[in-house]
Amino acid sequence: MPIPVPGSVAEALRKQTVHIRVGRGRRQSAGSGVIIGLERVITNAHVVRGQSLRVEAWDGLEVSASCLKLDAHRDLALLSAPGLRAEPACLRDSDGLRAGTAVFAVGNPLGFVGAVSSGIVHAVGSLAGLAWIQADLRLAPGNSGGPLADFHGQVLGINTMVMSGGLALAVPSRAVQSFLLRAKMGRALGVTVRPVDLESGRLGIMVLEISSSSPAARASLLPGDILIGAAARAFQSLDDLQFAIDTAPGAVLRLDFYRGGQRNLRHVAVRLAPEQVSAAA
Repeated sequence: MPIPVPGSVAEALRKQTVHIRVGRGRRQSAGSGVIIGLERVITNAHVVRGQSLRVEAWDGLEVSASCLKLDAHRDLALLSAPGLRAEPACLRDSDGLRAGTAVFAVGNPLGFVGAVSSGIVHAVGSLAGLAWIQADLRLAPGNSGGPLADFHGQVLGINTMVMSGGLALAVPSRAVQSFLLRAKMGRALGVTVRPVDLESGRLGIMVLEISSSSPAARASLLPGDILIGAAARAFQSLDDLQFAIDTAPGAVLRLDFYRGGQRNLRHVAVRLAPEQVSAAA
């Protein structure tokens, strides 16, 4: 049974949600986005693939937009929308979010502008090495890029896709905040990685490649090293590594890792540098 959303909360979030159109005529596609600052919108990367990008606010104002930064792996994009004037949404820290929390979504499914659906958080965890919020609520094409919010109107995540069975997946706000920090600060470690299962059952992040002259190379990290945490905090997903990079105090990342087996624990302090290539973590 749908959970009733307070009308004033839903109305406020509607005003912070935009309708995104890409292309023209029969080739036009549509999605949603969230206003997160002056003339700035966050949405899914898959929403903004194509030319002729336009953003329409709740009051009907339509402006041209451009993509400032895109992360296809995390499926996020930051847009510049000159002339867009609206109160930005508030991002709530998704850490500590639990199953059973009441949530609602706003978006533009199937051409219905500002549609609201409600439900509960089904699960919070890792899928294919990335953190996701899984919610039991109704979404449809056009909801992608819109907000998943709590009943105070604070954004917990960005709705991204619908799984088999009808459950919705959203990028957690912590990953969104990390993406926004990266867009502003441009830090990079200079590695290509993949998640691996450790003997302990915890997550490890294996280094596959290292960019030459990168912070990782200067710190003598090697392909095959398995990163397990930063600043003594264990990684739960690939997002945790990126968040540690983006928030490292003084741009110095303190990594814990295994080399040559999972009993040989090592530590290293890496001085980070501005991002050079978009594929690197």
